Amino acid sequence: MERTIMNRPLFALALILILTCSSFATAGVLHVPGEYSQIHTAVQACVAGDTVLVEAGTYFDCTHPTEGPESTPACVIMKSGVTLIGAGQEQTIIDAEGLGRGIFIEFVDNCRVENLQVRNAFAAIYGAGILIRDVDTTVEITDVRVTICTDGGIICINNSSPFLRNVTMDHCDAKQGGGLSIEEHSSPQVIDCIVNENTAPSGAGIFMRNNCAPTLRGCEVNFNTIVDGGNTYGGGISIQSSTPTISNCEIRGNIADGFGGGVAYADGSAGVMEYCLIQGNDNVDTDGQGGGIFVSASNPNLRHLVIADNTISGIYGTGGGMYISWEPSPNVKNCTIVGNACGADTEIAGGGGVMVEWGAVPTIDKCIISGSTVGEGILCGETPISPDPVVTCTDIFGNAGGDALCGTDGGGNFSSDPLFCGNAGYEYNLTASSPCAPGNHPGGPCDNEWIGALGGGCGETQVPLPGATDLVLGNHPNPFNPRTTIFFELPEPGPATLRIFDLAGRLVLERTWDDLPAGLKEFAWNGLDGQGRALASGVFLYRLDTRDQSLTQRMSLIR
Repeated sequence: MERTIMNRPLFALALILILTCSSFATAGVLHVPGEYSQIHTAVQACVAGDTVLVEAGTYFDCTHPTEGPESTPACVIMKSGVTLIGAGQEQTIIDAEGLGRGIFIEFVDNCRVENLQVRNAFAAIYGAGILIRDVDTTVEITDVRVTICTDGGIICINNSSPFLRNVTMDHCDAKQGGGLSIEEHSSPQVIDCIVNENTAPSGAGIFMRNNCAPTLRGCEVNFNTIVDGGNTYGGGISIQSSTPTISNCEIRGNIADGFGGGVAYADGSAGVMEYCLIQGNDNVDTDGQGGGIFVSASNPNLRHLVIADNTISGIYGTGGGMYISWEPSPNVKNCTIVGNACGADTEIAGGGGVMVEWGAVPTIDKCIISGSTVGEGILCGETPISPDPVVTCTDIFGNAGGDALCGTDGGGNFSSDPLFCGNAGYEYNLTASSPCAPGNHPGGPCDNEWIGALGGGCGETQVPLPGATDLVLGNHPNPFNPRTTIFFELPEPGPATLRIFDLAGRLVLERTWDDLPAGLKEFAWNGLDGQGRALASGVFLYRLDTRDQSLTQRMSLIR
C-alpha cells in the first residue's frame, strides 16, 4: 500500500540543504552543438552546477593536453560540479580517432558523465577510454559505453572511488586490465556493469592491485582473453593485494594463460565473493593452475558460488574448478563445484574439482564437489610443504578421478548423488529429497542447512540472489525535464519511505511502501508535488529510509 504525505518539514536536514543551496541555485544548461561545436569547449565554459547536453552525433576533438605540453591529449577534460549528458550510448559518440584519451577526470568532485559512448581512444600508459584519478564518490559514470580503446577502457587510480553504473567496457586492449583497471588505493563502486571481450596480458577483463577495495555487484565479466601473457593472472578478474567485494556477478567464458581462467587472487588478497556464477572459463597454459578460480597466499571468503564447467586445456594443468596454494588460505562455504576438468594427463595433472598444494589450509564447508569430467573431486598435491584443507559437511560425488577426501575430515562429509534438478543451463538446484537438503545429510546434521550454493527448488535459477548488505539509491536521467526514474535496491524485504525535499528543507513529496520484496524498485517522478503542482527548476534532495538504513542523493530539475 502507498501513502502520499505533503508539506511536512524535516528540520534535521535543513542545515545540510541550506549549505548546498548556494552552489546550485544558478545551474545552467549548455547545448552541443547548438551553442558550442565541441564538447570540451562547453565543459570548460561551465561553472559548478551546470549541465552540458550533447545531441546525437559523433564528435572528433582529441586535441586538449591533460598534463602539460607533450602529454597525451584528451577529447574532454571534466571540471568539478559539471554534468555531461549525451543522447544515448549509441547516439552520442566521442571518437578519439586513436589520438588520445576519451575523457580525463582528475582532482574533481561532484561531476557526472552519462548517456554516451567513448571509442577509439589511445594512451601510451593506461586509461585510454576514461581516466579517473584522485576523485571521491561524488564522481559518477552511468549509462556509458567504452569500446575499441588501446591501453584500457577505464582506469580508477590513486585513491579514486567513483560510482560506475550501467557502464559497458568492451573490445578494449591494455597492458593490464583490458576493460577496467583499479589501482593504488582505489575503491570504486561498480554496479550492473558489463566487461566483455577485452584483452590484456593480465586481468583481461578487470585488473586490481595495491590496497584497493572496490565493490562489484550485478556485473557481467565474460569472454575476456589473456594475450601475450604466460604465467599471468586472471582471464576474467585479476586481484592482487586487494580486498574487493564481489556479488551477484557472472564470470563466464574467459581465458587465461597461467593462473585463474575466471578469477585469480594473489599477493595477500582477501575480501568477499558471493552469489556469483563462474562458468565455462579455461586456462590454456600447459601447466596452468585454476580453470575457474585461482587462490594463492590469499584468504578471501568464497561463498554461495556456482563454479561449473571450467577447464584447463593445458595438458598438465591442475585445479579445474579451483586451485589453492600457500597461506593465508580461503574460506570456501556453500559452493557448488560441478562439471569441471583438470589437464588431460592425469599422471601429472589433477584435481578436477579442487586442487590444494604448498601448505595451504583452506576451510571447505557445506560444498558440493561433483561430476568432474577429468580428475578427482579434491586432491592434495604432493608438494614439499604438505597442504591440509579442513573439509566439513561436503558432498564429494561422481568425479571421474575419484571421490576420496584429502586433508582433515572435519565431520559430516559424504558421497551421494546430490540430485540436481532444474532446466538445462540452470540445473544445480536440489530436489527436496536430496541428501544435501536440511535433515537429509547422511554424514551428520551440518547445522540443519542446505549444502551447496543454490538450495532447493527445481525452477529456473541461474545464480542465487543474495541478501546484499548495501542500500542503493539513484535516479536517471539527472538532470531531467520533467520526468525522472528514482531507483533503489533493498538488501532485504521490508518497509521503505522515499522523501523529496527542496533546498529550503521543505518536504514536497513522500511515498511509503509498507512491505517491499528485496531487490530493485523504481518510482517515476514527473516533477510534481503532493498536490499535483509543477515544481520550478532547481536542485532537490531525495532520501530513502528503510528499517535500518538511510541514504540521501541529489537531483536537478531543469525546465
